[in-house]
Amino acid sequence: MIHSEYKHGGDVFGAARSLQCNPREIYDFSANINPLGPSPLALASIKDNLDLIRHYPDPRCTELRGVLSRHLKVAPEKMVLGNGAAELIFLLPRVMGYRQAVVTTPTFMEYGTAMANAGGMVYEVPLLEEEGFGLPVPRVNKALCSADVVFICNPNNPTGGAVKKPIIQSIIENARTYGTTVVVDESFIDFVYRQELYSVLPLLNDYPNLIVLYSLTKFFGIPGLRLGVLMAGESIIERIEAAKAPWDVNCLAQIAGAAALVDEEFMAQTRQLVWQERDFLRREVSLIPGLNAFNGKANFLLIKIERSEISSAQLAARAAKQGVLVRDCASFSGLGNKYIRVAVRTRSENLVLLKVLREIMKGVTHGL
Repeated sequence: MIHSEYKHGGDVFGAARSLQCNPREIYDFSANINPLGPSPLALASIKDNLDLIRHYPDPRCTELRGVLSRHLKVAPEKMVLGNGAAELIFLLPRVMGYRQAVVTTPTFMEYGTAMANAGGMVYEVPLLEEEGFGLPVPRVNKALCSADVVFICNPNNPTGGAVKKPIIQSIIENARTYGTTVVVDESFIDFVYRQELYSVLPLLNDYPNLIVLYSLTKFFGIPGLRLGVLMAGESIIERIEAAKAPWDVNCLAQIAGAAALVDEEFMAQTRQLVWQERDFLRREVSLIPGLNAFNGKANFLLIKIERSEISSAQLAARAAKQGVLVRDCASFSGLGNKYIRVAVRTRSENLVLLKVLREIMKGVTHGL
């Protein structure tokens, strides 16, 4: 039997098996998903169209592509849909032939994994804690001259930091002079206050070396359906489309995605809740002796453990025993064993997390 180490958050099924409970009894702060769950319109559309699973899905995702085009203000021919953004990330180096990538760390691990799987190399540019994990533009610009591609996660996972559009545009401009592609992953952009100040989507028509990734699974609460988008110039889109597996976006994902994208009330409720609870959670976590939450602009917070007596793995294990999952960040390059990441959830759920964290850190203080 083959076992692969699972290094991501969101394994509620594994946790439920360990605790011998129902997955619904788990408080999952390890995956950064909309705390309201799926859009009600998306759920209704799935229920109303279950009989369509007897058919193959639309290989072109025509209806969803049209709704996305109106929502994101990007021409339909400049986008390709995938089985989550992860599928598209793994296609990029294989299809585009990237051999050398620049990746800022810590960040989403799949950029480096995708490059390695395609036989490529990764040059890491560290994000420094003393600089607030901000994007080190001079160091990125210095590195990109010998790279095929640069990956920028904005907002960044797991730090939560976001970079405004003019700063990323300066990197894209510099990269163009070297023939280097810039991939900007905006999977969490919908959670950002005044996201128009940060998104580089309006730059697509001006820069053929720009690729933008977008996810519907996080903000619209449908990670189990897998739905991501890659946007770029038509020549890149054609190459990615040709290399994709057929029917990779199932019909229920297409239906749910199209319904969620017009659910304006759900989007507004989500943003209001996340912005309010993110501030509350950051403030309350930082009041716990031995913990410090960094300021983040997405729907999650990076937390540093400032006590030598407990590691991130130990804290995560103790929380899991109480049915609360947090993300141990030790597997992120550039972070040691003193960082965890928690999703922003509803007030009642956040209070459960805070109670567990207080108990754990109190036990550390008293040697329990």
